[in-house]
Formats: sequence, structure tokens, C-alpha cells
Amino acid sequence: MTKKSIVFAIFTLQGNGAERVVITLATAMLIKGHDVHIICFKDHIDFDVDSRIPIHIFPYQKFRVLPKFMRTFFASRAFDQFVGEQIGRPHLILSNLEPVDAILSSSKLKNIFFIIHNTLSKEYADKPRQLQRALNFYRQKSCISVSKGVGTDLKKLLKNEVTNRVIYNPVDPLTISNLADNENAKIDQLGEYIINVGGFKSAKRHDRLLEAFSKSSSNAKLVLLGKGKLLEETQELAKKLKISDRVIFMGFQSNAYPFIKAAKALVVSSDFEGLGMTILEALALGVPVISTDCPSGPSEILPQRNLSPVNDVDLLSRNITDVLKNADKYRAELKEDFLVEKCVEKYLALASG
Repeated sequence: MTKKSIVFAIFTLQGNGAERVVITLATAMLIKGHDVHIICFKDHIDFDVDSRIPIHIFPYQKFRVLPKFMRTFFASRAFDQFVGEQIGRPHLILSNLEPVDAILSSSKLKNIFFIIHNTLSKEYADKPRQLQRALNFYRQKSCISVSKGVGTDLKKLLKNEVTNRVIYNPVDPLTISNLADNENAKIDQLGEYIINVGGFKSAKRHDRLLEAFSKSSSNAKLVLLGKGKLLEETQELAKKLKISDRVIFMGFQSNAYPFIKAAKALVVSSDFEGLGMTILEALALGVPVISTDCPSGPSEILPQRNLSPVNDVDLLSRNITDVLKNADKYRAELKEDFLVEKCVEKYLALASG
């Protein structure tokens, strides 16, 4: 095996799905003997990262005083110099999320790939100017979509103008299982519950989840893990629906796996997903999952019986009731395509040299 130098570039390592994916991939590549680096644009790290993986903080903040049309050029030149000084000449650079993608679109470094983590037409549905700006820099490099749905969406938007591969976001069942075995005293106090894990933002549609939960015929609790700008609004809705005594807001948990493992089911209520990492993580722990059939990932992971149309609150509610009575009906197999070993092989095949 030829040792490769791999760089993951991402704005922060705060508590979201793309950040967890970066850590999973970086750790797996490290274990395989490669030289792995993570470059963050801001020193915000919520997750535990293997101490053998260097985390470099690129000083992006000093460029934010510049207008956007100037910022990209100067920051990209500084990024190239930063990589040269800190790492050398990587065989592969994997860029994740804005504004990292915007900066790296002007980079002169070789073998840069953009990982597209979400369904862009949905993410920017009410922001056409931002969508066009994003598409302009995605035209500059090759792209990797994290699901077939994301890839199809990107092809339509870019009219097949770029090279676009699909490599699923992976999970590592062994690591997840080990982390899920960590004791957490808070769980013992919860009783029977279903769980949703995700930031409080509009795409996750916690309002839909709470409405469906309020209509379900169950005495179980609903545990919500995450943080975000819509947290207070969601708490107020729980009061309005008179279910605040059964909805437990647990905040962000750096290790959510013990909570997922102890749940009767994971429920996803999103308008759209890139793939749906929490679904994969629940399947890795043998936990039943029900979800909206939203673009792009759930239908690629789950059987049709586990899905309900995006706007069908009544069916989602009935599925919540049913999964608590018939858990085995909603358990699903974790397909090989989502295992970290397979995904790492596909990424390493892109490394130059």
C-alpha cells in the first residue's frame, strides 16, 4: 500500500452530520495507515478526534473584513500557502460545505473534490442568488454527492457540466456500538421514549414531528437532541400542543449513541436531507426508524413501509404509534454500501500519485 496524504477541509467540527462524517472518514483512513489532516476555518470542535489526526486552524477570520468578491481570491491564495507550509503536497483534498467550498473553488492545489452534503435545490429554495453563487464554484472542481438523490439534483442544476460521483456518507458500526455502550445516568430517568437527533432548523421540521407526536396514541416520551435557532420556538410549540411534559429537550450531546440505542425508535421528520446520518447510525445499533420520504436519503436507506409522504402528518403519527407496538416491523438492514470500509476505498481511489 502506498501511503497517501489526505486533507479534509471544513469550517468547524461543531455538532452536525457533515462534521461527524469527516471524523469517521479521517479516522478510518488513519487506521489504514494514511497521513490524514483536518483543516478547520474556525476553532470550534464539539467532537472527540483521534489525537493522531492533526487539526490545523486556517486563519480565515482575518479575511472576513474583505468584500466577498475579494475575499475568495485572497483567502484561497493564503489557503494554498497554509497547506504547503503545514502539510506539503497532499494527494487528495476533500472540501466540505460553505464557505470552504467557495474558497477552495479558486485554489490552485491539485486533486480537490467538493463533497456535496445536501440537496442544493431544496437547501437554497428561497435563496436563488446564493444557489447560483454556489453552482458557480461547484463548476470549478469535481464533485462527490453523498447520495444518489443529491447527485441527481446536482446534475439537473449543473446540466452535467462537472464530474459528479456518488459516495455515500459512511458509518462505522463497531465504533458506534462501542460509543453506545458508554453509561449515561440521564437515560435511566427517561423511561420509554422515541428520539430525534438534529439541529433546530427549518429543514428538520420539528413542528411536524411535534404535531404528529401529539396525535399519536402512546404514553412514550419524545426525546430531542440538538441545538439551534428554532429551539425556543419548538419548546413553545410543545406547550401549545400540551405535550411539554412528554417532550424532553436534552440539548446537544457529543455522544448521542447511548440515547439512540436506548430509544424505542428514531423518528425523522425532515423536509429534506442529504442522506440522513442519524438513520444509518440507528440501523447500526439495531434501532427501528421511521421517516418522512424526503429528498434525498431516506428512500435509499429504508424500506417503503418505514416512510411517509413529507406532508402527511397523520400517517407519520400512525407510524409513531405502530413502531412502538411493532418494533420489528420497522427494523431494517444496514446495507454494505454505507459501511466505512467501502466508502474509504472509493475515496482513496481518487488520490493522485
